[in-house]
Amino acid sequence: MKRALFVTVIGLLAVVGCRDSAPTSEPSKPTPVTVEKPATVGKTAPPAKAPEADPWTKAPTAKDPLPHPLFWSIEKDGITSYALGTIHVGVDAEARLPQVVWDKLDAAKAFAMETDLADPSLAKILECTNCSLKKELGDAYWKKLEDELTPPVASRIEAMKPMVAATMMSMRGLPQTTQMDTLLLARAQRAHKQIVFLEEAAAEAAILEKWMDAKALKAMLDDIAGSEQHTKDMLAAYLAGDEKVMIKLSEDEKTDALKHGYSAKEFEESMQDMLYGRNAAWIAGIQKMHAAGGGFIAVGAMHLVGPKNVLELLATAGYTIKRVTP
Repeated sequence: MKRALFVTVIGLLAVVGCRDSAPTSEPSKPTPVTVEKPATVGKTAPPAKAPEADPWTKAPTAKDPLPHPLFWSIEKDGITSYALGTIHVGVDAEARLPQVVWDKLDAAKAFAMETDLADPSLAKILECTNCSLKKELGDAYWKKLEDELTPPVASRIEAMKPMVAATMMSMRGLPQTTQMDTLLLARAQRAHKQIVFLEEAAAEAAILEKWMDAKALKAMLDDIAGSEQHTKDMLAAYLAGDEKVMIKLSEDEKTDALKHGYSAKEFEESMQDMLYGRNAAWIAGIQKMHAAGGGFIAVGAMHLVGPKNVLELLATAGYTIKRVTP
C-alpha cells in the first residue's frame, strides 16, 4: 500500500538528518595560481599543453529522455494545464524528462505539487518522547533492521517513529537521485511562478505515520527481497510509461498486505487515506489554478493512474484529458 506511492517522506528524512551521509558544504574552488616561466634562450619553446579539465565544473547532463512520460494535458474553457506523474526518487529528472515537459513547465503561469517539504511542521511530526523503535520491534526484527540499514543508521533512528525506518526501507532498490518534485519546484521558483501546494504538509505526514507504522515495517522486514523487487518493478514500469503495469503492481500489494496480517477492510482504508481521499481533496485547488490561467501539476504517478485518480475526477468535472507524447 505504500511502495507504489514512492512517498515524499524522503524530504522528512532530510529534515531530521537520517541519510547515511551528506556533505555539509561544497568544497571551495581554489584560486588559480599563475607561475611565470623563465624565457627560453636559443631554442623553440615546446607546444603548450592543453589545460586540464576543471574538476569543479559540472559536466553537461547526458540526455536520455523517457519515450512515454506519464504526462497529460488538461483542457477546459480554452485553457490548458498539464499534469506530470512523478517518481519522487530514482529517476534523474534532468536526464530523463523529455524537452516537452520542460517546455510546458516553463510556459505555465503556476506550478502545483503535493506539499511543501520545507514546512517546519514536518520536523515536529517526527518528534517522539520516550520512543524506542528497538522495543517496539523486538530483538529479532531490530536485528533485521540493523542488517539492512547498518547498525549506525539504525542507532540514529532508534528514538524516532517507525515511519522513518519504514520510509527508508521503502526506498531500497531505487537509485539515489535528487527528488524530481524538488527539482521541478526549484525551476518554477527561479522563474517566479505562483507555487500551489495541494495539501498541508502535516496532514500528509499524519497519514503516512498512520500507515507506515511498526506493523508495516515488520512486513517489509519479513520479505526484504520481495519488497525490493516490487520497488524495482515499479521503477521499470514508470520508466516505460506503462500505467497498466503500475496499476497491476499496486493491486498486487493487496495480496501481499493480506498475507502479512492486514484485513481487506484495513487495506481499503489505507488506499482511501493515502490515495483516493487525497486525490479528491486536490481537485478544488487544481480547478482554481486552471481557471486563473492554467498551470503545471507534478504529483506522484499513482495519483494520476488507477481507480479514483485525479485525471479521472477532472474528466468527470468536464475537463478533456489527453496523454502527451514527445
